[in-house]
Amino acid sequence: MSRVVAIFDVDQTLVQGYTERLFFRYLVRRRLLSVTRALAYLGQVACRPQRRFQDKSYLEGLPVEEVVRLARQCYREDIAPRVSAAARACVLSHQAQGHAIALLSGSLSLLLTPLQEELGADWLIATELQRQNGRFTGAIAGRNPRGPHKLWLLQELSRTHGFDLSQAYAYGDHIQDAYLFRSIGHPVAVNPSWRLKLKARKHRWPIRYFTL
Repeated sequence: MSRVVAIFDVDQTLVQGYTERLFFRYLVRRRLLSVTRALAYLGQVACRPQRRFQDKSYLEGLPVEEVVRLARQCYREDIAPRVSAAARACVLSHQAQGHAIALLSGSLSLLLTPLQEELGADWLIATELQRQNGRFTGAIAGRNPRGPHKLWLLQELSRTHGFDLSQAYAYGDHIQDAYLFRSIGHPVAVNPSWRLKLKARKHRWPIRYFTL
């Protein structure tokens, strides 16, 4: 019998807020990212909002070691306090039942690794960044875990580790998570956007609220 897995989105599900936005501001505060460069990047993505999912040019040329160090500090100071007690309790409940835990997010993997460690999650699927000569290139590596790509990456994980998605649980907040929910045995809408809430009601998916 395959092991049951519980899959958790991160932003607005486990964490109240958007982790990469918090990190972006943190880098500006710590002066690793200049205000001028930050404003230029924000101007570019304002013109093409979908660009932010593939374009990480605000990190281009920054040293990997320093960014990873600041990511851990940002997690401790700005992100960890935003993980609700209800979210932690839900993860612990699944672990108590012997379920594996997967974090599945479009945010940066280097930013969510501390969360994976803290929760004792078995797997983390998140956005990986290209590196060259100890610095970030500003591009992502592989698929961005968003929309249909979330399901593709999860199916790949299930093939590798032999768990059955029809027995899995999945928690998410955004309409993009509906791509995933349709292939999961036990989908749960958490802090849902209005579009996901309508779809959850239509399909009779449970709705939960993880709040601080």
